[in-house]
Amino acid sequence: MSFARYFRLSSYCLIASGFVAIAATGTLDLFSLLLFSVAFIVSWFINTARLYQRLSGWVLNSLAIAYFPLYLIDYQILSHSFLISTIHLVFYMAALKLVTLAKDRDYVYLYVISFAELLAASTLTIDLTFALSFFIFLFSGVSTLVLFEMRRSNARAQEKGNLQPPVIPSGMEGSGLELFSRFPAGKVAGISLVMTLMIVLLAIPLFFLLPRASLGILSRPPGQTRFVSGFSERVELGEIGNIKESDAVVMRVKVSESPSKLPEDLKWRGIALDHYEGRAWSRSDLRRRAVTMQEAGFLKLEEFTHSRNRLSQTFFLEALSTDVVFASRKILAVSGDIGSVQRDSSDSFYTSHHMLRKVRYEAISEPSPPDASLLNSRTGPIPEELKACCLQLPREDPRIGKLAREITGDKTTPFEKTRAVERYLRSNYSYSLELRGTPNSKDPLAMFLFEVRRGHCEYFASAMTIMLRELGIPARLVNGFRTGEYNSIGNNWTVRQYDAHSWVEVYFAPFGWYEFDPTPPDPQHSRPAFARTLANLVDAIDLWWWEEVVNYDRWKQYLLIDNLRTKIAYYQRRLRILLADAYRKSRSGVERAQMPDWILTRGRQILGLLALLAVAAYLVLRRQAGLRRRLARALRRLVAHPDETEEIASFYAEALDLLRSQGLMRDRAQTPLEFAHSLGSHPAATPFETLTRLYNRVRFGSVKSDAEIPEAEALLKSLRSTLGG
Repeated sequence: MSFARYFRLSSYCLIASGFVAIAATGTLDLFSLLLFSVAFIVSWFINTARLYQRLSGWVLNSLAIAYFPLYLIDYQILSHSFLISTIHLVFYMAALKLVTLAKDRDYVYLYVISFAELLAASTLTIDLTFALSFFIFLFSGVSTLVLFEMRRSNARAQEKGNLQPPVIPSGMEGSGLELFSRFPAGKVAGISLVMTLMIVLLAIPLFFLLPRASLGILSRPPGQTRFVSGFSERVELGEIGNIKESDAVVMRVKVSESPSKLPEDLKWRGIALDHYEGRAWSRSDLRRRAVTMQEAGFLKLEEFTHSRNRLSQTFFLEALSTDVVFASRKILAVSGDIGSVQRDSSDSFYTSHHMLRKVRYEAISEPSPPDASLLNSRTGPIPEELKACCLQLPREDPRIGKLAREITGDKTTPFEKTRAVERYLRSNYSYSLELRGTPNSKDPLAMFLFEVRRGHCEYFASAMTIMLRELGIPARLVNGFRTGEYNSIGNNWTVRQYDAHSWVEVYFAPFGWYEFDPTPPDPQHSRPAFARTLANLVDAIDLWWWEEVVNYDRWKQYLLIDNLRTKIAYYQRRLRILLADAYRKSRSGVERAQMPDWILTRGRQILGLLALLAVAAYLVLRRQAGLRRRLARALRRLVAHPDETEEIASFYAEALDLLRSQGLMRDRAQTPLEFAHSLGSHPAATPFETLTRLYNRVRFGSVKSDAEIPEAEALLKSLRSTLGG
């Protein structure tokens, strides 16, 4: 691959990474996506430099200026948003620059835009797409900057030396490096990849150790807010047509129990609707009351339970169009990191609106109802407030009440009647997403029961609720989600929009509300095994990224540091135990040797004497610098065995130390002989000058003699006696 082609490929990867990052957030409209995508693809296949040369400067300036009236129209009429209209302007200019790439500054302009897009994307979301875009940006950025500097440096060198490249193949034209017959693109890519990985590896410890900041809008997922199909705070019946299901992920749930130990009918409860108008369900009481923090880190929602069974759940909700808190039946507590929580009269819970952000929270529930024998044997009075809302009936077809009494004719207790209605609906009606019947029917429920006899879950739940109310049993319709599909790779349940479901809650005094589901089993949303495994893998990686990276907060940082501290303390204890064991074994070995007491006593005396001698030697040598230096040099000569030149150099250095102790110091500008002559009539002048001449002859001469070392040693001894050292 030529230099020019590799440089262009690297630059285009850098430009594309920023565009993909901002496009994955879902903030760009179709016009901006198409404009930049078409310009990006077209610019790769055409000769942009030739196009730039053919277009005069006034044409390019006119094309740039011509968009500003459109920018004002976009801001005032179309988008009504300064941010969106500015994004359109930037992408228009970037597209124009792409198709007229000719100079280095054009590339720099597009690099800066790509970096700005990456920064903008980081303020909107940090999902896997952003992480991949960031890595590509980092890798291509390292490679592009290196190549860009090579390109500019070579161009400056050619310009300065007035060099003209020879005739070259068309594939290498314009590179500025035409003298190279083949560019080592593979090696450059490998070096860039290694540099990128080093940067990432060095950044990982900083990520885990730096103080955490609030995520803010960084928790916003890619795309638009999920308007959940099948789930709403109002249920309408009587529509005609087909329900189109979506496989978009709504939430992921991790539970404390394995799938085999979970209740078969486990669901994620959302909201209860108790008022039926003949065609629609809604809440009769819209009031909410705040729930106060009662436990450390948790909001306590219930004061008592009927069993000891507990199910801990961790929810990872996408940005939904509802503020409902989802959990399995009878929520006992919810974690405080969800924010403020409100509760209505039907035991539904709500949090602060999260249309623009993901939400993570933990919930503790009591999923198992009491034993059926208890529900079937004990009854109590119905509270008056439940009679008003959960026994309410509109004017309806009298056949519905008659059917309910026929189904439960031989049943005596509310629980038996409830089970009978549930079994009847599941056995005699079929599930369908195709809604048939007479449009605008006055009683869609009667049409479902007596004419169509097929429908989706909202019809089944509505029919059961109304028939139970006809029998004097308090009931209400509940909207939420089925458990979803279990992901064995990520150990979580993936809940999609097509898992939205409606069922029934029935009140049994004094136990409370319990779930029943009259809807027959839905058709399975089957996928090929490979596609399911691949989807589970991607889903598990996405959940790990969200939980361990995006939601890495101060609490997780504290746990990480505390875990490291615990492990360090553990290994310290293990080391101390090992050393203590070694010491005990050595002591036991000495005791087994049964050494005589006089040997131990004499050994202590010898060690004490050696210690005193060492202290005395230290005190003497501390005051006698010359003696200390002589001992050090003698030891070095004994151990290192220096050659003749090094040994005589050590004699000369010791002589300089002796003169320095007498206040005679050699100036840095003096040669050895000049310093010796400067001593004049000093008693040490003659032996020092002779030693200096010997030092110069050995150091810089080519002929050496074995007699020079004894001669130098004798001169040094004479110098010591003269100076008293």
